[in-house]
Amino acid sequence: MKIGLIGLPGSGKSSCFAALTGLPAQPSGGGERVGVVQVPEPRLLRLAEIHNSAKITYAEITLVDTDPIQSGETGEQVEKHLSRLAREAEAFAIVLQCFGDLDHTGAPLDARGDLETVLMELTMADLGIVTRRLERIEGGAKKDRNAAEVQLLEQLQSALGAGKPVIEMGLTPEQQRLLRGQTLVSTLPLLIACNVGEDDLPGEKAAGAVALADEQGLPHLHFCAALEMEIAQLPPEEQTEFLADYGLEASARDRFIRAAYDLLHLVTFLTGGPTEAHAWPVHQGATAPEAAGKIHTDLQNGFIRAETVAFTDLDQYGTMAECRKHGLVRLEGKEYLVKDGDVLDIRFSR
Repeated sequence: MKIGLIGLPGSGKSSCFAALTGLPAQPSGGGERVGVVQVPEPRLLRLAEIHNSAKITYAEITLVDTDPIQSGETGEQVEKHLSRLAREAEAFAIVLQCFGDLDHTGAPLDARGDLETVLMELTMADLGIVTRRLERIEGGAKKDRNAAEVQLLEQLQSALGAGKPVIEMGLTPEQQRLLRGQTLVSTLPLLIACNVGEDDLPGEKAAGAVALADEQGLPHLHFCAALEMEIAQLPPEEQTEFLADYGLEASARDRFIRAAYDLLHLVTFLTGGPTEAHAWPVHQGATAPEAAGKIHTDLQNGFIRAETVAFTDLDQYGTMAECRKHGLVRLEGKEYLVKDGDVLDIRFSR
């Protein structure tokens, strides 16, 4: 899973990247940076204990810190700035400056206005893409025109011109297929990350941005990147005590990961054995073969059935043999929908 951090200059985006990844902070504007974060999964330790696993493998999130979106950039510049990342990422996290009294230009802090600006930049970038595509179609041979594509592009042009992102249009699979050649940045789900000051951990200065996010139905969280950056550099055993001193129930990294999983509707299934205990993210509603494909395409292509037990049952009884004795191990077929905490053993034909 890959998430791009985007924002305006002065938002503290690079500090947020450092806080979330544990990597050293660097000045913004130095180009793209990539960091990989392990997803905490306490169930893996118990699973490894049960199977005496030689290795533990956590799920991972890749975070990409981009150069800031400059005020006054054209839609085409924003498109160029973000289009490659939009092809690779599953979501954007918009980082907002919610600390201090003045923004990077010396104007009064306006977190709500900053969020409005970034949202507008994303839709305007896509409006430019759609408009240019329509112009190319109009300038081409009539025999090459696709009436369905033209109709869809005109609908998109109207919606984007009114400030509505593509993701809110509820496109059908066929409409998505028609747009496959276009990289539209407003198709990605958004998470709002309010970067507050150490003197405002409750996030009072983020209130305007939070209100707008709620109006738009956008999930949000707030944390102090400067403080969290310090915490991320501490040994793990000291981090819990440090968080407690500031009245924080969890680190920004852990809260960001939970928010990202909720945003992308992800659940975790587990696999275990003597070689490895492994956590795998999969979208809610994924079938057993689709989950098998996360492990290896051969398992999906040759899927026969999945031996399944809930982690809570395996944790309670301690062995697969005991779970079988109590009738808790099931054989599930291709229609089975994987649940969070399922421990799967995939049976497949080679």
